Amino acid sequence: MKNILRQALCVIKPSPEEASREERFASLLVFHIQRNVPRGCHTVLTGSIAKRTFLRDKKDVDIFVLFDRSVPREKLEPAIILIMKSAFPGVSYQLSYAEHPYARFHFQGRRIDLVPAYKIADASERLSAVDRSVLHTGFVLNNLKPGQGDDVLLLKQFLISNGMYGAEIKTAGFSGYLCELLIIRHGSFADVVKSAARWRTPIFFQPANPGTKTKKQPTKNKKTPKSARSGATNANELVGGASGCARFGSLFVVVDPTDANRNVAAAVSEENLRKFVSLCKSFVAKPSKQFFFRKPETFEEKAAKAGKGKKLFMLSMPRPEIVDDILWGQLYKMTGQLERHLKDLDFNPKGILTDDTRHLVRLAIILGKDRLPPTMLVEGPP
Repeated sequence: MKNILRQALCVIKPSPEEASREERFASLLVFHIQRNVPRGCHTVLTGSIAKRTFLRDKKDVDIFVLFDRSVPREKLEPAIILIMKSAFPGVSYQLSYAEHPYARFHFQGRRIDLVPAYKIADASERLSAVDRSVLHTGFVLNNLKPGQGDDVLLLKQFLISNGMYGAEIKTAGFSGYLCELLIIRHGSFADVVKSAARWRTPIFFQPANPGTKTKKQPTKNKKTPKSARSGATNANELVGGASGCARFGSLFVVVDPTDANRNVAAAVSEENLRKFVSLCKSFVAKPSKQFFFRKPETFEEKAAKAGKGKKLFMLSMPRPEIVDDILWGQLYKMTGQLERHLKDLDFNPKGILTDDTRHLVRLAIILGKDRLPPTMLVEGPP
C-alpha cells in the first residue's frame, strides 16, 4: 500500500514552488483587502491554503472579513460589496448567498470567495454558521501533525475520484474539514481506510473535550495508543456513542471539536457512507492507484447503466439562475414528489437521477413499466 500512496501523492501534491507561490499570493491578497476594509474589521485567510491541505492545481482562495458582533446582519451585504469594489475596481463578481451574502470572483487564475463573518473567540458567540470557519482553521493548524497534510491530500483525492468530496447538497459528501478531522483522529490515510473498512453504524467520533480550544500537547515519552492510531472504537467513542448519534439524528457523527453541538459529518448521505465503507474495504483488500484517478462517469453513462433492462426517460429544462444548494434542494424535493406520484400511478419507479450543467437541469427517470392497462381494478370500501 505504501508504494501506491507514494505514487498517488506525487501526482496530487503541490510542488514546493507551487505551494510557496499560492501561499504568497493569498497573503498578498489578504494584505490588499485589509487596506480596504472598514476600521475595526480584520481580514483572515481560511480554507485549504491557510491549512496547507490544498491539492495541486486547486486554486480556490477563501478570505474572511471579520466584523464586530455589534454590526447588524443586514449591513454585511452592502459592506462586502463596497470592500469588493474598493479592493478590485473593475473586476466582475457574483454575489452568492449562504446564510448571508458573499462575493465570488476570479482573479489571476484563481477563484476567490470573499466572505463576511463575525469575529468570535468561541462557537457559543457565533451569529451565523460561517463564523466557525476561522475556529476550524485554528484547530487544524494546532492539531495536524507534520506529514499529516499529505494524508489529508490522499483522503481528499480518494473521495474526489469516487464522487464523494464536498458537503454541498448536490454531492452530500465529505467536507475538507471532515477529512482533516478524520486524519487528526486516526493518524494517517491508511489508518482511516483500514478503520472505515470495519465501520458499522451508528458511527460516533467525539474529541476528548468538544467545544474547547485545543492546544498541542507534549508527547515526550508517551506513545499514541494503538486503538487511537487504528481508529478502533475506544472508550471515548463507546460511551454514549449510540445515544450521541440519536441526539444528532444521524448514523454518522463526528462532533466538531470547536462546537459540541455540531456534527461535521451531517452532510454525508447514507448512500455515500455505505459507498465509502465499501470502497475502503476494496482498497484495503487490493490497493491500486485506480482508486485515486477514476475517470468519472458521464450522466448519460450513469443513466444507461441504471436504466438497463428498464424503461428510461430523459428530460432536460433550463437551469434557473440560483445558487447550487438552493437548486439542488429544490431538485431533490421535486424528484421525491415525482417518484411518489409515479408510484401512486403504478408505474413502478426504480429511481430518478439528476444532473446540472451551466445552462440545463437534466433528469433520468427509470420506470419498471411505461404503459398502464386500459382499465384498473380499484377496491372500494365494503
